[in-house]
Amino acid sequence: MNMSKNVLLGIDIGTSSCKVAAFSLVGETLGTAAWPYEIMRNTAYEAEQDAEEWWQAVCFCLQDLLGKGAFQPQDVAAIGVVGHSWATLPVDEQGNPLRNAMLWLDRRSLPECRYLAQAVGEEYMLELSGNRIDPAYCVPKMHWIRNNEPHVYAQAHKFLQSNSFIVHKLTGVFTQDASQGYGYYVFDTDRRNWSEAACERMAIAHELLPEVYESVEVVGEVTSRAASVTGLAAGTPVVAGGVDCAGACLGAGLIEHGATQEQAGQAGGMTIVTDRPYKDSRLISGCHVIDQCWHLSGGTVSGGVLNWFHGSILAAGSDLSPLGDGEQQPFERLSLEAEMSSAGAGGLLFLPYMAGERTPIWDPQARGVFMGLSYEKTRGDVVRSMMEGAAFALKHNLTVAGEAGIMPAGLISVGGGAKSRVWCQIKADVTQLPLGIPSIEDGTVFGAAVLGGIGVNAFSDWQKALKEMVAVKQWYQPSGTNTEVYDELYQIYLKSYAVLKDRLHQLASMG
Repeated sequence: MNMSKNVLLGIDIGTSSCKVAAFSLVGETLGTAAWPYEIMRNTAYEAEQDAEEWWQAVCFCLQDLLGKGAFQPQDVAAIGVVGHSWATLPVDEQGNPLRNAMLWLDRRSLPECRYLAQAVGEEYMLELSGNRIDPAYCVPKMHWIRNNEPHVYAQAHKFLQSNSFIVHKLTGVFTQDASQGYGYYVFDTDRRNWSEAACERMAIAHELLPEVYESVEVVGEVTSRAASVTGLAAGTPVVAGGVDCAGACLGAGLIEHGATQEQAGQAGGMTIVTDRPYKDSRLISGCHVIDQCWHLSGGTVSGGVLNWFHGSILAAGSDLSPLGDGEQQPFERLSLEAEMSSAGAGGLLFLPYMAGERTPIWDPQARGVFMGLSYEKTRGDVVRSMMEGAAFALKHNLTVAGEAGIMPAGLISVGGGAKSRVWCQIKADVTQLPLGIPSIEDGTVFGAAVLGGIGVNAFSDWQKALKEMVAVKQWYQPSGTNTEVYDELYQIYLKSYAVLKDRLHQLASMG
């Protein structure tokens, strides 16, 4: 590698915003920029985004960083892109979107799931891809588009996901990385490639799927056209990139069997690094962004509950509106109020199924529930109950992972929620596992940058370099004083869903 090129760029296409960051080869953050975008919902079952807004956000962030002098274009050694999983985006031969991307939150393809269960079978899906049949995944969405928008399906040249769309915008190359392959049932997780037999069995034209690359492979270079709108230097190498949860694991230094990331972003859950595929229908199995590694994940919708509470329930002029600088200020204040509430939130329980729920209950018709509301409850109690509900969802997934054969000894938290002291302590107390905060806060976008560095051999020994760059700056140990309260409340949490399930489905049908 040209040693004068000493900057790595990471791009993270998150569910609610894009983040771009520049790093030195020793992990120093040179600059970060972020730009939000909306999720479009016409019904409770729909969740879409305009992929061109992802690209506009990337361009804005890059121009912002360049304007601030965070890096010089000619100094960039490589670019890595990670993104949210299971976005289903048909594009034409030029890579132009033919419709909005259907997100992992989109649940419209329930009829297609029933068809696949009958025509192909759950066991076949699980054996090949390591995953169950659910509307969150890509193949049911592809079938939905073919059934409901046949003109779009007929024009489709390729189906892309969030990071591969940005990679195409940068390079003009259509790609599919191995770590995002688990979104498709026609992906053989053991072999880390497409299965033509599965494509035929599920009536998916193989030519609609881009060539598979490992996440660290250089797939192309920044084109002159992309350079003109981003400010990047033409010819800059771009790697395939990968799914955000696996990128966050890499960015947190989690590359060994059993190492576990706790996702404290818009999508909650956990990701456990494994040395082989673990396949359990209650969880999510996929390939790590590092070759010869896999992951077993739990994905929930609980991570965004405070965003919902602040944005949709609290009035815009309330005492929690941002005052001056600092977008995190309202959430810091909510955390302080939650800290004033006691463990168990005074007997208030929250089921965090705000958009149905993924693992481990896989119920698109589940809905959020507050139980135990009374006049003396404070806003702090409500916020704490939401934090505790997300922690119970995490514990549920970890318990199932243990039943599947792997149980972590500790957690490393990545995402905006990791900044909340009270939320981190709640998660440690509920799971009875130590929870660490890594020294590099922007772990997901840092992981994307590291992928680029590995791809162009920027490190003489990347595993050693990663250990030197990433450390745990703070540990939250289970306190023990709240164990009895949380154990009792967790059992109520599990039983409440079981009892309310049918009623939640009735309510969902009315929405």
